[in-house]
Amino acid sequence: MPTLGYTVGRDIAVDINTPTGKLRIPKIMSFDSKPQVSTHKITPLNGITDELQIPVGWNGTIAAERMDATLDDFWAKWEDNYYNGIDQPRGTITETITEANGTVSVYRYEGVSFHLTDAGNKQGEKTVNQTLSWTANRRKKVN
Repeated sequence: MPTLGYTVGRDIAVDINTPTGKLRIPKIMSFDSKPQVSTHKITPLNGITDELQIPVGWNGTIAAERMDATLDDFWAKWEDNYYNGIDQPRGTITETITEANGTVSVYRYEGVSFHLTDAGNKQGEKTVNQTLSWTANRRKKVN
């Protein structure tokens, strides 16, 4: 539940669906999402500028602590498919948020492409952090 009316990380659940099924990452540490907007400025003769904003998708990252080969295997399969000429369909991400008032908000990112941007730095006595980046065509409110 939220703390003092603030949304905290534990109020968010993320479900990742790839073309090959659900991607179950054991320890997701953070989920980041940002809307992408294309802008176009128009300045008429009166000198007052309007700025058009056009949504062009979303992008973000999922940071994880490596506990098994989930992300490495996912990316190995993606690479294997690429080199074998197999098309890579897109997936979805569903973000579920428990709000301060107890209601639940659900958003679905559609047309998601995934990219393992960091397989992790391996050092003695340290955990391995991995990063899965993604881009989506759009985000829709489901609930």
